[in-house]
Amino acid sequence: MEVTVEETGAVVRTITVRVEAAQVNQSLDLELQRLSGSVRLPGFRPGKAPRKHLETRFKEHLAQTVMDRLLQEGLNKAVKDHALRTAGEPELSSMGPISRDQDCTFVVSVEIMPELQPEGYKGMALTRLNAEVTEEDVLAALEQVRQRQARFEAMEGRQAATGDEVMLNFKGFVDGEAFEGGEAEGFDLELGSGRFIPGFEQQLTGMVAGEEREVHVSFPEGYNAPHLAGKPAVFQCKVTEVRGRVVPEIDDQLASIVGIQEGGLETLKEKIREDLARKVKSASEKQLQRQIHDGLVAANAFEVPGKMVAREVQAMVKQFKEETLERGMDPAQHGLTDAMLAGGFQETADKRVRLGLLLGAIAKKENMQVDDARVAARLEQLAAAYGAQAHEFKQWARAETSRMDGIRGSVLEEMVNEWILENGAVTDENVTVEAILTENRTDS
Repeated sequence: MEVTVEETGAVVRTITVRVEAAQVNQSLDLELQRLSGSVRLPGFRPGKAPRKHLETRFKEHLAQTVMDRLLQEGLNKAVKDHALRTAGEPELSSMGPISRDQDCTFVVSVEIMPELQPEGYKGMALTRLNAEVTEEDVLAALEQVRQRQARFEAMEGRQAATGDEVMLNFKGFVDGEAFEGGEAEGFDLELGSGRFIPGFEQQLTGMVAGEEREVHVSFPEGYNAPHLAGKPAVFQCKVTEVRGRVVPEIDDQLASIVGIQEGGLETLKEKIREDLARKVKSASEKQLQRQIHDGLVAANAFEVPGKMVAREVQAMVKQFKEETLERGMDPAQHGLTDAMLAGGFQETADKRVRLGLLLGAIAKKENMQVDDARVAARLEQLAAAYGAQAHEFKQWARAETSRMDGIRGSVLEEMVNEWILENGAVTDENVTVEAILTENRTDS
């Protein structure tokens, strides 16, 4: 068997496997011998069917089996002799016929892992954002807590306004005909929430309980019910109740409402202060990590194996669909196909793969070893999110090497980030709590 490897791209190798007739014959004979002892043919005792008869009867099976075996042997030889680190399954470009007394040639294309010499990670210029939680920050967060505890109360004679909630009966018509799903009674709708099609909620403002009104709107062109998309509609509406928003006072009672058992308002404020400090710390760390990752990508241009990116895209699509379905939304019902989702994730997937390769290369270059104690601690941290099922989660994680490899990989990534930060040129910048939390939300 002769194997040659040709570089046909930065991360692509073309492997040609040439097999002499003698080895083809040997492989055919081995498979015939196996078949002879395992198959039963009418008119022949087990193991006594003539080889010629078997070779004719199982011609396609023999060719496929021998081809797979010889191809795998050739690929193994190429990987070993040329120290190839493959990044995905090979693609068969061409193959010669598997026939007795004939040479055979296979040509396959395979992507390999790029050989990286990472740059720009030592002495990286970084800006660390710091923010001190002030009394104003606590009071602003306290106001948000207060607003979240607001409730709607029916108010006699009140004219509905944006921010109010109305109880509504409605029936919709398109081209003078009622349509399926266009009718409801006792429907609660907060005006200004954007739950209904554009223009609907605004036309309910000013109504009082018991009032009836026709609402004229048009369904959006991209509406998820194609038979309604772009069409004008009329809704016969009746408001049966108008509810105004009632917000609690900032006092000990508010603390009690949100679960503070002792200490009242002061304890609530202290908990808010601690929570803000944790959020600021987390946001600062994430912002530093983004700087590190963006800096690494900018400083290291290289070609990424397409199959690795494709696998990452598939994983992201799968995760997105699972998460949206858990929230009661089906992407397909909103016209989002897998292909559309994949296109949206392509750039992020490419960056993830690129970063993973770079961080791994840095870890190798700096002789970093994964700390088993940190892996164990990370597993405990992940398991804690499952509450009473924490033990079951840990058993599940340990059941497959790939799952623990994922955890070890995340720990190693964290170690590389820490190393870059420790060896970087870090400048501290003081900003407001609002600024650092807003930047974190924007970048996320």
